[in-house]
Amino acid sequence: MTEYVQTYKCPTCGLIASGSGHLCHPAGQGAPFTCEFCGKTVDDPRHVCPPMLNKMEYICKKCGRLAIYDSLLCEPAPLDGE
Repeated sequence: MTEYVQTYKCPTCGLIASGSGHLCHPAGQGAPFTCEFCGKTVDDPRHVCPPMLNKMEYICKKCGRLAIYDSLLCEPAPLDGE
């Protein structure tokens, strides 16, 4: 059986976002969810916990939010500036 991920058009950048969407404009769908890093059940799509902080690799050039995965941001740029 194939499981499909719900997608939507991000109102911030116009790109197609999957899952819980871009952190720049979180859809709020799928809440509550379990954080893959700390295991807590949270309602906030912008949840950041201590285990996540060392894994942050990208910053959004539009809104300045940090993320672990580039797919979570509208205009991702590596934190190391490369």
